[in-house]
Amino acid sequence: MKIGMVTACYKPVLNGVTRMVMLYKAHLTARGHAVTIFTLGKPDSADEADNVVRSPGIALGTTGYYVAPRFARAVQAQLAQMDVVHCHHLYMSVEFGRKYTPDHIPVIYTNHTRYDLYTARLFHLPWPLVTRFHGRVWPRRAGLADAVIAPSAELHDLMQAYGVTTPIHVIENGIDIDRFANPPASLSKRALGYTAEDVVAIYVGRISAEKRIDDLLHQFARAYNCNRALRLLLIGPGPDSDRMQQLARKLDIAPVVRFVGSIAFDLVPSYLASADFFVTASDSEVHPLTVIEALASGLPVVAYNAPGIRGTVGSGVSGLLAETGELADCIAAVGENASLRRRLAQGASSVSRRFDFAKTVDQTVVLYESLR
Repeated sequence: MKIGMVTACYKPVLNGVTRMVMLYKAHLTARGHAVTIFTLGKPDSADEADNVVRSPGIALGTTGYYVAPRFARAVQAQLAQMDVVHCHHLYMSVEFGRKYTPDHIPVIYTNHTRYDLYTARLFHLPWPLVTRFHGRVWPRRAGLADAVIAPSAELHDLMQAYGVTTPIHVIENGIDIDRFANPPASLSKRALGYTAEDVVAIYVGRISAEKRIDDLLHQFARAYNCNRALRLLLIGPGPDSDRMQQLARKLDIAPVVRFVGSIAFDLVPSYLASADFFVTASDSEVHPLTVIEALASGLPVVAYNAPGIRGTVGSGVSGLLAETGELADCIAAVGENASLRRRLAQGASSVSRRFDFAKTVDQTVVLYESLR
């Protein structure tokens, strides 16, 4: 089967969507399918060998994203030769997939993002305006596809509530479990400058407004005042890095909070292996890969009882989920109780097997075949 993956961004941008597309490409190719990535941007020397086709676009600053009104003509013709087209963004993706694909070729759209929460958080828009806008746009864009994939049952229900009438199929995100359960090289606490007595909480993701890093620092500061053994390790780039480091200094926790910045993805399992638990304050997730990766690494997850997380993390089983503003209590509880951490770590490792990417691909291929 010739499968076209249409995405608004691709490497070198590394985020949850890019990584899902990379996983699909690797696993589908291993099963004998021919996968081509269609995206925007400047081609590089590795594109042709990697079967990546880029159309010219206008760069959005240094984000790695591009915008364009259309795909190049040669790309349009190539996309029309696919057997299945799988789109991964509501913008710069599903509209191109539908526009340049003959009617007999099925178009599938995976909704990876809570666009309503994301735009409200990022642009500080009033919630009624956000819901009214997405009540119009979400159904119209999703309606361009023949089928929609929702990575969680919560998102399935939400999209229907927003008026999406296209058939929605729940297929959970997955990861390469063994990559995280058995990292090729584990980093010790000592190697990172910690002592054996330090209790290390780790966050992996963007340092940006929609991830609520400011709230994470405030909550960690409260927990640290109760337990001076706590340490916070933040991995990832983002536009708010400098501002969040300033906030850490203002909260008098800078000596115990480390901003590592961007690292090679291959190193993420090793860093996770050095920590005692994973923590996030984000409340705008769909089905976050970083949380699944933490579970596969045997790390309890401390997070808010928020959409996209509560369907992945069992509070008291594989982590602790807090109500709004109470994350510090859960950080403190996990940080001070080693036996609780061990019990939750066992639960995390056990539940992570549910998210083996092979299962994701199995269900997706069944959907492809049903639409052909």
